[in-house]
Amino acid sequence: MFSGLNKKEARRLAALELLKHEDKERDSALGEFAAFASQLMGVEGCFVTVIDDVFQYVKYAANLPEVAGITPLEETMCKHVFAQSAPVICSDTRNDPRFAHHPLVKDGAVIFYAAAPLRDKEGDMLGTLCVSNRTPLTPSTQQIADFLSIAALASSWLECWNSVGQIDALTALPNRQNLLRAIERIAADEPSGEYTLIIFDCIDMPRAYELSRYLGLSAVEKMLKSFATLLQVRLGLRDQSPLYAFATGRYALLVKTDESEAVLRKAANLPPTSAKITGDIEISLNIHAGFIHFVAGQTAVREIFRQAISALHEAIRQNIPLLAFDSAMDQKRNRDFKILYDLGEAIKTDNQLYLVYQPKINLHSGRTEGVEALLRWKHPQLGNIPPTVIISLAERTSLMSDITQWVVTTAIKQLVAWRKNHITIPISVNLAASDLSNAGFANALEEKVLQAGLTTADLRVECLETEKVLENSIALEELDMLKMRGFKILLDDFGAGYSNISYLRTIPIDIIKLDRSLICKVTSDRGSQIIARNIIQMLKELDYIVLAEGIEDAETAQLLKDFGCDEAQGYFFSKPLLPEQIPAWLAQNDG
Repeated sequence: MFSGLNKKEARRLAALELLKHEDKERDSALGEFAAFASQLMGVEGCFVTVIDDVFQYVKYAANLPEVAGITPLEETMCKHVFAQSAPVICSDTRNDPRFAHHPLVKDGAVIFYAAAPLRDKEGDMLGTLCVSNRTPLTPSTQQIADFLSIAALASSWLECWNSVGQIDALTALPNRQNLLRAIERIAADEPSGEYTLIIFDCIDMPRAYELSRYLGLSAVEKMLKSFATLLQVRLGLRDQSPLYAFATGRYALLVKTDESEAVLRKAANLPPTSAKITGDIEISLNIHAGFIHFVAGQTAVREIFRQAISALHEAIRQNIPLLAFDSAMDQKRNRDFKILYDLGEAIKTDNQLYLVYQPKINLHSGRTEGVEALLRWKHPQLGNIPPTVIISLAERTSLMSDITQWVVTTAIKQLVAWRKNHITIPISVNLAASDLSNAGFANALEEKVLQAGLTTADLRVECLETEKVLENSIALEELDMLKMRGFKILLDDFGAGYSNISYLRTIPIDIIKLDRSLICKVTSDRGSQIIARNIIQMLKELDYIVLAEGIEDAETAQLLKDFGCDEAQGYFFSKPLLPEQIPAWLAQNDG
């Protein structure tokens, strides 16, 4: 925009461009300087202007509506301040040939007028701080000195706003606020300009905090500063395409879309880099980037930021170097966010979440051994939300604990209701590793069961996330406590994922549930039959009750029964039932 100018003039024009655009916080602060000056001078009006070579832009005015807006510089009173780059103080403008014929003077709006330049650090003029009165005034020497001091303070504040407020202290790069204003300027100057924003990530915050903890903050800051320089070199950046410090460990680049291909190609092929932290300690940094093409002025700047960050996070999640913003993927993430937020609200209400109960059948007697409580959610706008979606979103948040508490409370209430109707089957509830990792969980669960007038035999617990449980000593202790208090413990999904046989003697298990992946092919594949039969026989020899889930046909049920499997559940026996359907089911199945 300012090519061909010397650096000093380019900086002045860049500062003016920033000042011309609306910034309520900045303009309000400038207004406070002006109001203070008018108070010290004992006058009514005050205003602050920004002045370029052509126009005057009033950024703040009090008690002087006549000066608001944008005015050609030649038609303003402040043109004299600009021309001589010095303060102008006029006790009575009616008697001053420079002002006597000005409309503001003729209308009696500005009779006393004082204006002082607002300057940048190079001494170049950016605007004026002005005070006025509707009657003549001869200020004292002290008042004039105070007025000029306030103007100087306002200039210093502007310099801080224009530099410290827009420069990252660590890397000396322009910061995110600077980037925001750059895009706003583009939107004003090139309303149909096509640009590309790329955001790079070199280190995740948990890792940065961990490094700071062990090596000190200065070592990590040194690394981040070095990386910023390295990234500029590898991308081949020049002055006209500055790198912005977007956040800790994150950097942004703004380029014209028709010039972005080369940069994006480099970004997609940035190799992992090693950074020396201190002494002989080096760490490897994997660089990820997300980008968004946009048309200036058509999308709010913060939405552009959000979309680029969304693309970056997806690149990190997929562990790929570069990814473009995808609106369909973004809509899914927004939907997931809505689901997660609404889930927190649903837990507090009584009309969205509910439990269904799937019977567990004794393969030898045919009788119902119990039921598993399964969470369901009918969202008021989105309809039925699959349980897998609920859990996958909630398990990374504190909502997982809230869900467990809701399920346990609801299941206990159902047990109480069934006992009143002489239904004695137990209910099994699922527990995540995060639930069991809370010290005192077993005591709290026992207390809740006993307070309801039940026994611990009425409620069974199904242990999920075996690997996480094994890695957590508190979770193992809580399982031992549950076992000691009489709760039956089921191990879920045996045969899927982490299934090292040795852990069976570590966790106090009563019942082992075979994952459906172990049994889905037992009727058609001899190898699957051999595996299932031997696993069941081994578990029986270890005195476990074996339960198979996901049974969908009579042939599979009979084969597992022949192998020695004790119990089963699945759609062959019954789909999950609403609580009011259980009495009829029991009457029909158990006689």
